[in-house]
Amino acid sequence: MLGRAHIWQGLPQLAARGRDTLAQTGWLASTPADFREAMLAATIFRTADPGVEFMHGGDAYGGLEGIAEGSAELSFLSGHPDTRAIHLAHAGFWAGYKTLLGRQKFLSLIAKTPVVWALIPQHSLERLLCENPRWWREISLLADMMNDVAGQIISDLSRQNSEIRAVAAILRLAGCRLDYLPDPLPPAELHISQNELASMAVMSRNTLNGIVGRLVDRGHVELGYRCIRIRNAAALRAMVNADE
Repeated sequence: MLGRAHIWQGLPQLAARGRDTLAQTGWLASTPADFREAMLAATIFRTADPGVEFMHGGDAYGGLEGIAEGSAELSFLSGHPDTRAIHLAHAGFWAGYKTLLGRQKFLSLIAKTPVVWALIPQHSLERLLCENPRWWREISLLADMMNDVAGQIISDLSRQNSEIRAVAAILRLAGCRLDYLPDPLPPAELHISQNELASMAVMSRNTLNGIVGRLVDRGHVELGYRCIRIRNAAALRAMVNADE
């Protein structure tokens, strides 16, 4: 285990890398340069080991949290304890805007892999938004992106065909679901057990095993330890789109 001195020595490099990633990926990358630069200047970078909950549903204060490296399990505060996880978030993902509206956070983020995460403290956000009221538009954009994620989850889970529902879930959880992503996509890894995937796709483990086995036979995915590697995202997307 690394000592505290080693961790602190590594943070400046992690922060520089994290700033570069968040400036080019996800919500901040789609915002105006002056807003993006102000947000990154106020950002604090931290690390989380697998299993650590670094954003807590129910918190009434705190600010925005983002992922610069790694993957995290996303859970709703109202989710059932046995099936809390509903999504996986990757680099470029941000959440936590509700506390700016005087409401509790409704999501939790739990590291699935080693994570470098970003915090924009609420007091910094409130000051910047007070000085630049037009920047509330960018907070609204983040809220709209979160609604899109929720809408995609609902849409995927409404698929009656279990194979298509599983494939859509695999693509969504790996961040490969949408058609506007580059094609061909580079191989992506989904760090999740098949039990967890079956729960998120709302089916039994046995049903999922059969589906994943067929995808492996076709060369679309490859299995590792608690990991699914996507080898042909374009073919998987074609399966989902053909069923629409």
